[in-house]
Amino acid sequence: MKKAAVFGLIVLLSLALMSGFAFAVSGRCDNCHTMHNSQNGAPMNFDNSAAPNPALLRGNCIGCHTGTNTGTSMVPYVNSTSAPTYDTNTLAGGNFYWAQSDATTGHNVNGIGTINLNTPPGYDSGRADAENNKPGGGTWPSGVLNCAGANGCHGKHDAGFNEMSGVSGAHHSNQGGALTTADAVGNSYRFLIGIHGNEDSDWEYTKADNSTDHNQYKGVARTTADLNDKTTISWLCGECHGQFHTKASDVGAGSPWLRHPTDLSLNDVTGTEYAAYNGATAPASAPFSVQAPVASVDVTNKLATVDVTKGNSTDNAIVTCISCHRAHGTPYADLLRWDYAGMLAGGGGATGTGCFKCHTSKD
Repeated sequence: MKKAAVFGLIVLLSLALMSGFAFAVSGRCDNCHTMHNSQNGAPMNFDNSAAPNPALLRGNCIGCHTGTNTGTSMVPYVNSTSAPTYDTNTLAGGNFYWAQSDATTGHNVNGIGTINLNTPPGYDSGRADAENNKPGGGTWPSGVLNCAGANGCHGKHDAGFNEMSGVSGAHHSNQGGALTTADAVGNSYRFLIGIHGNEDSDWEYTKADNSTDHNQYKGVARTTADLNDKTTISWLCGECHGQFHTKASDVGAGSPWLRHPTDLSLNDVTGTEYAAYNGATAPASAPFSVQAPVASVDVTNKLATVDVTKGNSTDNAIVTCISCHRAHGTPYADLLRWDYAGMLAGGGGATGTGCFKCHTSKD
């Protein structure tokens, strides 16, 4: 009886791991670590390199996250060596594959493609250190963009943290689902320290409109105040691209807009076309779009529908940077979720897709 119970527990745990639930890393240590990077005279590193990696790892961030997503791996692959299928085996954050040959299609992280040492687009040199959480202040810090650390997106950003130390221990303390504490790397949304959100268990390998099979991003509905909520996904982007995530008065509190707004609720904007978001016929139950996702203030639950009724204060249809871009890369310029050049106003094509998910009267 006891043996059967133990066997049943093992099966359940195995199924949970296979299905991609975001638990702390478990399993054989040698899946990720090597004591000496040597076995039978051959390196144990994933790229067969002879040089050891910090923390006895068999690869760095890129080495461990390079592969092809099949829906069965516990590792989210964000860098492929062959072209992934954009609409099927590319995860929510996109893929660095396209940036290997065209730096305009992805974040040009150290070790992938052509390294661009230029200041990030929209970098706000006047943003205070305490606000943007970046070391150095004033000018873009020296060095190239890394996956994590002081010059990266994931992990701790404080001075002195590199790619490995910035995320040290996070994989073993990883928490999934709704993350609203975010006081450590492991309990922050996707290891983006301080950021709240609700993680999809398979990183949106499977996803569907009008369902809860997707990530739920944190956003705030801007007023005339500064955008000083440091828990939103747009704040994360604004740490490097601050001019694109600034005061309401800088972006344009009225009409015409100077830059496309972020952290703006579709409930608050003028006009009626947004009430037809993603083909909605009943604004209070507009189907959530995985192509143009909107964020919510409350990320306790993932939403199948959002309320885009003008004047409502549900704040679950908030435009963010991620509504239009993916974090790692796409086949399209500027890491956009769709081909911007293919967005032709006035019935020219791409009806109901891309920009027209929100700007429903323009196609």
